[in-house]
Amino acid sequence: MSNPIEGGSRPHGPAATQPGKGHKASGDAAQPDPAPAAGSSSAAATDGAEASERLQAVRERIDQSPEVDQERVNAIKQRIADGDYPIDAEKVARKFAELEALIEGEQ
Repeated sequence: MSNPIEGGSRPHGPAATQPGKGHKASGDAAQPDPAPAAGSSSAAATDGAEASERLQAVRERIDQSPEVDQERVNAIKQRIADGDYPIDAEKVARKFAELEALIEGEQ
C-alpha cells in the first residue's frame, strides 16, 4: 500500500515478514550471496555485494522502525488542541481531490 504522505510504500501483512517475500530473514544475514554467473566481472560482483549489504542494512532499519511515530502524533494532537496548528484548507481540498482521482482511476 502506498503512503502518499511519506512518498513511499511499506509492505504490510504476512508478506512483509516472511523470508523470500522482499527481504532476507534475520538468520540469513551471515550466509553469503550465491556466486556470480560465469562470465561476470569481479568488480560487478563486488558492487552487487555492497549494494546487497546496504539494502539489508536499510531493510533492518525499516523493520525496526514503528509504523506510527506516536510521539509525533501526540505532539500534533496537542498543537491542534491548543489552537496552534495551522491548517491550509486549500491544500487539504487538493489532496482530497487527488485521492478521489486515484480511487476513481482504479475502478
